[in-house]
Amino acid sequence: MGSVIDYIECPNCKHEAYDDFYYKTGEEYVNCNNCGYHYSSEIINREKPLNELEDSDWKITEIKNPFGAFKIYQYDKAGYICGSLQNEKQLNELKADCEQDNTIEYLKISRFIDGEIKVEILIDNGPKIDSAGFTAEDR
Repeated sequence: MGSVIDYIECPNCKHEAYDDFYYKTGEEYVNCNNCGYHYSSEIINREKPLNELEDSDWKITEIKNPFGAFKIYQYDKAGYICGSLQNEKQLNELKADCEQDNTIEYLKISRFIDGEIKVEILIDNGPKIDSAGFTAEDR
């Protein structure tokens, strides 16, 4: 399945967001790692041919005014996990889960408050260092 990724202005915070459009199906995903804005249109009934899809065969999700965005780095993973937070309860649950997980290196949140992006580092365990003084990234 092919897609085109483009960078657009976030409809919420006006910073850069990415738009992942699947041109063969018409599905689309827009995410802002600055404020947490999210939009997706996904086909939920894959039994029908594309030209026979109706409105009820699609799931549209939009988080217009998110609480924020999060980014998690883990020691044993090459990339990161990111996503949207809809409210403070979700943030508190995420933070508690990450504090209990010894694979978490770094957790930060980014929020759009009073017209500005505010970034807060919630967990920073730093890189793991072996007895020779090397990090896992150095090896």
